[in-house]
Amino acid sequence: MSNHLAIATVTAALGQRVYGSAQGAVGGIGLRFGRPMAPAAGTTERRVYVYLYQVTPNAALRNADLPQRNSDGRLAQRPQAALELHYLVSFYGDDQVLEPDRMLGAVLRDLHTQPLLSAQNIADAILGHSELADSDLGQAIDRVRLTPATLSLDEQSRLWSVLMQTPHALSTLLTASVVLIDAVTPAAAALPVLRRGDDDRGAEASVGGFPRLDEAWVGFVESAGRQPRLPSLRAAQLGARLLVQGSQLGGDVLSLRLLHPARPALVLTIPPSERDAQQLALTLPDDAAAQTAWAAGLYSVVATVQRGAQVLRSPVWPLLLAPRISAVAPNPAARVGGAVTLSVTCRPQVQPGQAASLLVGEREVNAEPLASAGDTLQFVFDPAPAVNAQLVWLQVDGAMSQPVRVDPANGLFAFDDVQRVTIT
Repeated sequence: MSNHLAIATVTAALGQRVYGSAQGAVGGIGLRFGRPMAPAAGTTERRVYVYLYQVTPNAALRNADLPQRNSDGRLAQRPQAALELHYLVSFYGDDQVLEPDRMLGAVLRDLHTQPLLSAQNIADAILGHSELADSDLGQAIDRVRLTPATLSLDEQSRLWSVLMQTPHALSTLLTASVVLIDAVTPAAAALPVLRRGDDDRGAEASVGGFPRLDEAWVGFVESAGRQPRLPSLRAAQLGARLLVQGSQLGGDVLSLRLLHPARPALVLTIPPSERDAQQLALTLPDDAAAQTAWAAGLYSVVATVQRGAQVLRSPVWPLLLAPRISAVAPNPAARVGGAVTLSVTCRPQVQPGQAASLLVGEREVNAEPLASAGDTLQFVFDPAPAVNAQLVWLQVDGAMSQPVRVDPANGLFAFDDVQRVTIT
């Protein structure tokens, strides 16, 4: 369900997503809604325009209301308009340093990684636009998906010709689908309830009430409250902050059971202050106990909700936990006979039998075998490449380390110098 503010809410949420990606690429940009307009002559002001240029009915759902009327034509269910929104996103900046290209690349990358407008995206957009305070798009069951669109050269020419005096700018086309808007006309009143069940207790049904985990934003604790939020990391790591979107998460007790092939199951209880019916938040532990209890790799996560005497479980949801490099030694490392051995300290511990490898430049080497669980891995590069302050990547059971941190000066991502190595 969603009201007439759904279109404006999608535009605002898309603008926030675009702004966050472009800001991370070049910084210091301005976001505008409406027709693109080139900056004043002689200036290279960084701008991004989000322009809703067309709204069309969704072909699959446009007739879905027809069966919702009874034999005399009266509404049995409130009608919905099923729409697709077509956007032109244009980028302006200094062409000599490829600012529009960099912004466009960052936006397409992030939208491809996370094409859905989550409930958190929508809530953040409404928070920045008081005129959308009555929007209920975040409660809709169907999530709006952003998909790149393709137009022929002739169709693009016609589109830009409508903009009259605006010169062509580097742009991309996006389609937001499907956006459902409820009609104001109410449906027929439901029949009165004649009986509420045995002993007047009411019906007890579980259909539609099972919890579900859908998607997650993963980031650093120090950046979780930043607006607009930084893009989500590809994988979690110990100490990471997770905001998990879902549905039917309300209840007396909510817990997560995490199962890894190499470790005993873990159970995390989410306090009421960190959850509501559609979202839960948690910070993964990063203490000495977590170093041994957790393992890098893929976890199977099941949410359990207890409501009185009823216990409901969600379908399995995947969570990828990446290792984090805390030291590389020796650093700098001198080659001996063309070879070098690097000791990499990471967290959590790597278990015997886990596949671990280290990537330095274009060379990837498997770790020496472990007799027991440990946080230090040995890698022998023979021959070893000569590199200067080269970022290194540690992969354990398919989970790749992320050599980034949050720069306290500007709150943006920066490369972690601890995860660099020099080989002479």
